[in-house]
Amino acid sequence: MKHSILRTLILFLCIREASVWAQAPDLGQLKSKLEQLEQEMQELKQQIAAAQASQQMTAKPLVETPKPAQTMQVPTPQAPDYIGKLTRTRVLANQDQYGAPRIDNDEMDPSLRGYFRLPGTGTLIKLGGFVKTDLFVDTNMAGSYYGGYVPSSFPSSPQPHTVNATVSMRPSRFSVEFRQPVGDAGDADTNNSVKAYLETDFLGNYDRTSLRLRQFYAQYKNILAGQTWSAFGDPDVFPDTLEFEGPPGIIGLRQPMLRYTQPLNKSNSIGVSVEKSGTDIPFSTQYGTPVGSSLRPDLIGFYRYENNHGHLYFAGISRSVGGTVPNSTVPNLENHVEGYGGSLSGAWGTSKNNVVFQGIIGKGISNYYNDNFGLGSDVGFNAEGKLVATPSGSTTFGFQHYWNKLLRSTVSYGFLKINNTAQDPGTNYHFSNYATVNLIAQPSPSLLFGAEYVYGSLQRKDDFKWVAPRIQASVTYYMNRYRE
Repeated sequence: MKHSILRTLILFLCIREASVWAQAPDLGQLKSKLEQLEQEMQELKQQIAAAQASQQMTAKPLVETPKPAQTMQVPTPQAPDYIGKLTRTRVLANQDQYGAPRIDNDEMDPSLRGYFRLPGTGTLIKLGGFVKTDLFVDTNMAGSYYGGYVPSSFPSSPQPHTVNATVSMRPSRFSVEFRQPVGDAGDADTNNSVKAYLETDFLGNYDRTSLRLRQFYAQYKNILAGQTWSAFGDPDVFPDTLEFEGPPGIIGLRQPMLRYTQPLNKSNSIGVSVEKSGTDIPFSTQYGTPVGSSLRPDLIGFYRYENNHGHLYFAGISRSVGGTVPNSTVPNLENHVEGYGGSLSGAWGTSKNNVVFQGIIGKGISNYYNDNFGLGSDVGFNAEGKLVATPSGSTTFGFQHYWNKLLRSTVSYGFLKINNTAQDPGTNYHFSNYATVNLIAQPSPSLLFGAEYVYGSLQRKDDFKWVAPRIQASVTYYMNRYRE
């Protein structure tokens, strides 16, 4: 538009001057007028250039503000409604609470740190786990389970006492978690997603370092399928021990199941679980070597109360336990009996000072105890030769205390008692004690080291007793873990 105005003015001046030339064709006058026209044109060009420069400065700054780098957006879910403060902030060396199922797939860290998005999808993935090395010295032989401390594997007859020292990395763990959205709202609300969790360690063989499946389950809303912690137990009450196996009497079983949990309100929930059956049968009987079987899967009902100070958990179980003796028919020999039991557990306090406990009692439930390596004690035969479910009970206790931000200690104790039947062999597991005290330093969420003293004793049915103390030092590197 500015150039059009300039051309119009020049044309007007030319016409005007042409008229002047026609009237007074004086050469000097013509030259003077031409110089005047050229000067006016230069002034007009300068004005147009100044106007254009001013217009450009107003429309666009001389220095452009750099655009922020595009980052991968991870949806932030609503704050957990059902996980109390103590459950979220209590720190354990073995970190068993992080892989446990939660109501509505609530995440222990609601900010979802450490997740990344699978390219081209709404699926979130998180890699985790830890590398753990244990150096331990058993002042007396503590069985043959390399890398673990299992009283049921203690010797069953007199033998020379001996010291055993070694190094193990078998408790090291690797996990992968997927959160796949369901429906249009799934991408923005991770509570409306399917969570799949896979976890392995290296305790797959009794005396070698080999891969073992710990957990592999999927959950949508509150319907769970796969393998995870039995609903008869409570992974939130494990004492903070460096020793990997933990107390013999606690429930540490992970097995296949179908589970449904129904929240009643923010603090109360109930649920049912149908889980893998399996009878821990005697090694031999007067009728021959039996094969375990069950008439139905194990049925478990549970209730949980939780607030910011801790939680209480109660579970009851009903089982069919028994089996058959191949190639044998025994008149009036009952093949299966009912097993049942109850478990009460809880945690209370703060993340700096807290108490955990679990008490269990029942019949035919020995298969569920942490120290369940070949006990052969779900069922047995009484003095009359009748099949009966074996009574048992256990108690576990732990107290965690922080000395300062870096140092903490835990004292734990537990016992397990199995009331052996009349015809159980004398070498059967009868009673055990387990106790620990440790000092743990954790300067960052990704690094932990500490030392622990472990005391364990086992008494068998024939009153043979074995005591095997352990001194242990551990170093652990955690992957993709952040401060709570």
